Amino acid sequence: MLKGDLKKQAILDTAEKLFFEKGYVKTTIQDFLAALDCSKGSFYHHFDSKLQVLAELCRQKAAAGYVKYQLQHYDKPLQQLNSLIYCAMPFRETEEKTLALLIPLTGMTDGKLVLDAMLDAQKEEFFPELCRLLDMLKEKGVVYYSQPMLPEILWDSYSAVYRRLMQEAISIRGGGGTGTAIQLIEAERFLWERLLDAPFGSIELIRADEALRTISHALSRVKRLESAQE
Repeated sequence: MLKGDLKKQAILDTAEKLFFEKGYVKTTIQDFLAALDCSKGSFYHHFDSKLQVLAELCRQKAAAGYVKYQLQHYDKPLQQLNSLIYCAMPFRETEEKTLALLIPLTGMTDGKLVLDAMLDAQKEEFFPELCRLLDMLKEKGVVYYSQPMLPEILWDSYSAVYRRLMQEAISIRGGGGTGTAIQLIEAERFLWERLLDAPFGSIELIRADEALRTISHALSRVKRLESAQE
């Protein structure tokens, strides 16, 4: 790795640590400089803003999720399809730190930009594989569809549910129930099954209980951070 790339990654690693410790809003560029013992010029050579740093971290998270997917062994074709979307979502177990970072930004301008960057990065990483995988499943007779735009429609649906679940996390944080989140996950599962003409119960994507558990852990982390800052 080149010296410039090493410096850029050092900024990202430091930023991630500070974001998790202080939250995105409370962390400043001066915090980066102090932790790294570097100049403003060095920072701005690699990034234009704190927002750009977080967006790049989200892109790295998307890439790491895809690597996780690639490393899995799949006994059944539809298991691979489920895993593809599962590895894209930050609502899976072990992702509560990332989710805790994103939830407080929901509804903010920076939060929308970061979520857009995350979903763009996910599409870049995962969508070509989704198209390849659906073609393979169709050839094997496991799923059936005739419309060439269907993979795009499925991905758009996934992105919409992703955004809605982020909103539901905020609702749960405010004391709302979990029913809508469960219905969203079940509706998405049902939609994929029906559009792909897949066997009933074969599409899971992510279990509702796991997603809600991860959201709960993330919200607990947010609450602890906010309490520590009072």
